[in-house]
Amino acid sequence: MINRFSIIIPTLNEEKNLGICLRSIINQTYRKFEVLIVDGGSKDRTREIAELYGFKVIPVEKTKPHDVSTAKNRGAEVADGDILLFLDADMILEPNCLELLNDYYEKLSIVGIACRIMPFQGNGIENIMYEMNNILARFSNTVGLHELSYFSCHSYRKNSFIKVGGFREDLNACEDLDLSLRIRRFGKYVVTPKITIWTSPRRLRKWSYRKYLQRYVRFLVQYYFSNRIEDYYDDL
Repeated sequence: MINRFSIIIPTLNEEKNLGICLRSIINQTYRKFEVLIVDGGSKDRTREIAELYGFKVIPVEKTKPHDVSTAKNRGAEVADGDILLFLDADMILEPNCLELLNDYYEKLSIVGIACRIMPFQGNGIENIMYEMNNILARFSNTVGLHELSYFSCHSYRKNSFIKVGGFREDLNACEDLDLSLRIRRFGKYVVTPKITIWTSPRRLRKWSYRKYLQRYVRFLVQYYFSNRIEDYYDDL
């Protein structure tokens, strides 16, 4: 089965990171894809860079800190692919990423896939932290528990994404986690170690390792116990 991917990237002042992300996309071995840059009002060269690569830029109004769910839903509305892949602007795909994802999506029972996430040019501590989170994500998914980890790179079959109503725009964080749990009503959700996506550890470094862990634990506790996130996930 040949699926078409819609790669949706929310942006806000990402001129320093977007170029390497887009280069990793155009170097994919699998060629059936489109790229949608959903921009929340960048003041730098973000939109210019996207247009230089020939990708469509969709403006969206930013109404609150880290209003990423609105941007992702807006991108999904105009996407024409069978599979929606949501990326952060500082993520880097390995050349066979889309090819491997398509192999998984040949099984119609699969409605969503999360990949292994590792820090780009991370140090030893950062590598361990990310890998432990990957292991925790696979374990919780395998045994059928609620997700106990959190990363922001997921793909979904578009028809299932529409049925479940997309991302919740009332959440200040954990929107991917929430959607990955809800979409399981329509099929199998896979957390795979076979596909690695690299991401900048800049947030981890800005917050400090201890505060990074504390904040994500607080997000998870708030989500599971009150079904909302009180804290804001501040933009970088």
